[in-house]
Amino acid sequence: MAQIYGAVEFRIEDEWHDVINVSSLLLQHYDLNGCLFGVDNYADFVPLFAGRGVPEDCSENLKQKVFTYLDDESWPSWVLYSELACIDWDERAVSRDYRISEYVVYGDGKEKFVTKWLNRLEHDWVREALETELEVRSGDRVFRRPVLRRADAIPDTEFGLLMKLMGCLADRFGVDGVRLVVWFG
Repeated sequence: MAQIYGAVEFRIEDEWHDVINVSSLLLQHYDLNGCLFGVDNYADFVPLFAGRGVPEDCSENLKQKVFTYLDDESWPSWVLYSELACIDWDERAVSRDYRISEYVVYGDGKEKFVTKWLNRLEHDWVREALETELEVRSGDRVFRRPVLRRADAIPDTEFGLLMKLMGCLADRFGVDGVRLVVWFG
């Protein structure tokens, strides 16, 4: 799992200034990284902002950080607040999630999400069955490989808080004067 690094920047005239370190907010989230930047994209989203590189005009402080940690597998990119604000969160991934979603079913028939996983040797039969079936049941467990919506990448993240912070900056510096610059490690 790739860890996200980066910052939010705002622009005054022609100069960008970094203001928020995003590592502590976004932590490690496969689905969000895949949805936005194509990294750890097990849900098979069409990434919206992948491979843009490091902006040449980023703040000097951010340039130093980026080039200290950047390597061939850092997948640097960036996105304006105006682009993030226009995302269609109902858009679905291209195909079913490569991971298997596991749920427990209670006596009243209600399901509760347990975990997602890629490979469990003792559950090879589940992966094989899900090649042709939409779900597999075993006792009180249900296994699926759903097609996710972009909105499914948001729960359990601080993306909403990041958008609020960026929105506050956009109120002052304009929606195209605020951007998120990221890389992965």
